[in-house]
Amino acid sequence: MTANTAAAIDGAWDFVVKVPTGEQKSVVTLKSQGDKLTGTMNSAEYGVQEIEEGKYDGETLTWKSKTTKPMKLTLTYTATVDANNNLKGFIKVAMAKLQFTGTPIAK
Repeated sequence: MTANTAAAIDGAWDFVVKVPTGEQKSVVTLKSQGDKLTGTMNSAEYGVQEIEEGKYDGETLTWKSKTTKPMKLTLTYTATVDANNNLKGFIKVAMAKLQFTGTPIAK
């Protein structure tokens, strides 16, 4: 992994999850240190969630977060950064798989 690649994911992202009822928006803040990924997810509906078990191998980002709405669940995220420096991936939650995108928020 190059320093430029790591720097490309560090920072705040506008995060949009496609759900059956439309879109859920949040701000995701990511920080990479080697292959470790930390940060938070912040949305009006779910509040602030810590990123847990975050990893970044230079290509793929993975992390988990926990929510208590509408019930207690652990969500597993898998993402890649595309050529335009946008995040693209999916969330596994219970039996569902939801798509999401993320665009960097200008610093």
